[in-house]
Amino acid sequence: MFLFSAKTMAAPSGADLLRACEDSIKNGFDTKAGMLCIWYVTPCDCNFAAKKQLPRVCLPEDKSHESLAKEVMTGLQQQPGLKTETAEMAAAKILSLKYPCSD
Repeated sequence: MFLFSAKTMAAPSGADLLRACEDSIKNGFDTKAGMLCIWYVTPCDCNFAAKKQLPRVCLPEDKSHESLAKEVMTGLQQQPGLKTETAEMAAAKILSLKYPCSD
C-alpha cells in the first residue's frame, strides 16, 4: 500500500511525489502512485491565470511519462529542499527550467 506523509492532508509534497514516481518506475504507471506521478509531472499550463505563483511549464508533446518522472525524480534528489514544497510547486520548479513557456 502506498502512503502519503501525514502532514500533507490537502496536497502531496515533493517527497510524496518522489516516492510515487519511484514506485511508478518500478511498478508501472497504472497504479494510484502512477496516477499521482503522471498528474504532477505533466502539468497543464491551462490554469496559469489562476495560479500565477507557479512557474509556467510548456511540455513538448513527445515526452513520455517515464522520462518526465525521471527528470522530476532527479530534480528532487538534487534539490532536497523541494521535497517540502507541494508536489505541484516542486514539479513546476524542476520542469520549468527545461521546459519554459515562451510568450
